[in-house]
Amino acid sequence: MTSTPQRQPAARASAARDNVGYVEVYRPGSLERVRSLIPADSLEAIDQTPGICWLDVEHDHWLMDGTIEVLGRDDAIACWRQSISQLAETPLLQTFIQGGLRLFASRPVKLLQLIPKGWTLAYRDFCTPRFEWLDDDSARLHFENVARQAFRSPGYIHCWHAICLGVLDLAKASDSIVEFEIDEPRGRAVASFRNL
Repeated sequence: MTSTPQRQPAARASAARDNVGYVEVYRPGSLERVRSLIPADSLEAIDQTPGICWLDVEHDHWLMDGTIEVLGRDDAIACWRQSISQLAETPLLQTFIQGGLRLFASRPVKLLQLIPKGWTLAYRDFCTPRFEWLDDDSARLHFENVARQAFRSPGYIHCWHAICLGVLDLAKASDSIVEFEIDEPRGRAVASFRNL
C-alpha cells in the first residue's frame, strides 16, 4: 500500500508576486535585491506559475525570506501593511474586500472577521485562522495549526501581522491597537485587537 504524499503549504502565485512587487514601491531598488537572493529554479517557478495556481512553500518562502533580509523585519511589516490597500484592488481580492466594505459600511472594522473567510484566496495549508469577538471594542484573530515551514521562514508570520494592520487601515480604524504574539511551541500566533 502506497501513501499519498502530503500536500505542501502554498500561496496563490498572483498574490505572492503582487506582494513582493510592492517592495519596489516601498523602497525603490529593493526588488532586484530580493530577486537576487532567490535560486534560479525557484525564481523560474515564481515567474512562470499561472496567477490562479498555487506556488509551493519551497519556492514562495524565498520571497518572504528575501523581503525580511533586504528590508529588515520592521520595514518588511510596514511594507506588507501598506501593500494591503494595493492588493485590495487586485482581481483576486477586489470583489471580496469591496463587498465587505459595503456590507459593514456602518462599522468597517468588522472587515477583520472576514480574514478567515478570505484566507483561502491567498493561502493554502499554512494555518487555520479563527476570528473571535471579545466585546464591542476588542477581538482576537487566532492563527492555529501553523505549518512548521511558516516558523522556519518567519516572514510568513510577520506578513500575517501586517495583514491585520493593513485590514485595520482599510477599515480606517486608526486608533486601534494590534498586539501580535507568536507561540511556536504550540504552533500558533494570535493578533489581539483593542479600541475597535
